[in-house]
Amino acid sequence: MRDKWVSKEKTQPTHTPDRFWIDEFGDETLNCYVRDVLKHNRDIKLAETRIQIAASNARIVGADLYPHFGVSLDAERRKQNIFGIPLPGLQSGQPLSTQNNRFGVLFNFAWEADLWGVIRSEHSQAIAEMEATQYDKEALKLSLGAQAVRTWFIMAEAAEQVALAEQILQTYRSTEGIVQDRFEFGLAEGNTGSYGSQLLLARADIASAKDAVAARKEIVARTARQLEVLAGKYPDGKEGAKARLPQLPTSQPCNLPCTVLSRRPDIVAAERRLAAIDQAYEQSTKVIFPTIMITGDAGTATEQFINILNGDFSVWSLVGDITRPIFQAGKIRAAQQQVLFTIESAKLDYEKVILNAFGEVETALSSEQYLRERVIASTEAAKLAREAYERAGEEYVEGTGDILTVLTAQQRMYSVESALISLRRQQLEARVSLHLALAGSFDCIETINADPLPVRVW
Repeated sequence: MRDKWVSKEKTQPTHTPDRFWIDEFGDETLNCYVRDVLKHNRDIKLAETRIQIAASNARIVGADLYPHFGVSLDAERRKQNIFGIPLPGLQSGQPLSTQNNRFGVLFNFAWEADLWGVIRSEHSQAIAEMEATQYDKEALKLSLGAQAVRTWFIMAEAAEQVALAEQILQTYRSTEGIVQDRFEFGLAEGNTGSYGSQLLLARADIASAKDAVAARKEIVARTARQLEVLAGKYPDGKEGAKARLPQLPTSQPCNLPCTVLSRRPDIVAAERRLAAIDQAYEQSTKVIFPTIMITGDAGTATEQFINILNGDFSVWSLVGDITRPIFQAGKIRAAQQQVLFTIESAKLDYEKVILNAFGEVETALSSEQYLRERVIASTEAAKLAREAYERAGEEYVEGTGDILTVLTAQQRMYSVESALISLRRQQLEARVSLHLALAGSFDCIETINADPLPVRVW
């Protein structure tokens, strides 16, 4: 186990993620939206249902540790014909008929003595599986919270891209107006020169800008519906109208690699499943031992219903049963081998989850550094592109420049500024990924109240 992150040398973490980290973005509307997602999302409700199913299964299995009691009430009326007995008053061949009643009440019990711990192992396995589903729910809540924030930022970027596209459209129209004036002046002078083709290029840019505006608005509408589905609402396309890209928080969370093992619920869930399979192996090694079953009943049996509670008519029975498998054609041994291979598979899955967790943290830490450098460079590029466009426009108006330079400059300005908005969103998403990789907590997440099974040391 490493004592520090490889990518940590390039970062300056300031705190651990033990808080509602979305507060760092300073957007209360975003905070409220994430809480709605964690409260109303259907996947979370499905996860809660799976927990209840697993808990019920654990209770069902655990019930076999205790004696089972029951009661039965019997009522019987019977008619019987007897042939071949010569009795006075009976004609030859006529049967003798008798009728009798029988009433009984019996209290019964059955109990399997779990001397070898087979049932206890099965019960422990069910508990571990229930705990795994609880941690699955926590992992889902973390994942959905991060997904909600990412989708919110996509919505915010799309809104800014719409505003930028509309601004560029107005810029293109201004350029087209200037070229139109030049073209009309050339017509008046009888010398249009290349103004006709320049006007067509300017109008082509306007058409492209209109297409960009419509495309960005479509993304806004589609993302709004994604936000609503995440929050368990009808997708009417109204969510996220106030979404804006915030500034990247200056403070960066981090902690030691060893703490991730206990913080991330997906890792703990994998460990719980490994513990459950271990209990299954314990159970498979004990099935060769004898099974001891004790059954019994006590009550009354009488021909008169009035005597059903009379102790003089009491009956009882007590039965002990011991069974042990002798020959099953290798079935028991094969079952043990199967569980051993399942344990090996669970171990590999556990190790895979841990490595993926470390990889996600390292990737998020390094991505922030690279994205920070890209944002700085892109900001400078956007500034220079706007200055170049303004200079090209001035030169064209003064007659010292050409329209192709203006058109190229304004296209470059739009491309660079649009890329900068996208980079800002990616930078924020990298911070979200870091919080998710470190299992940053939400203050509205419920804690797990289950007592976990001991961790097996392999």
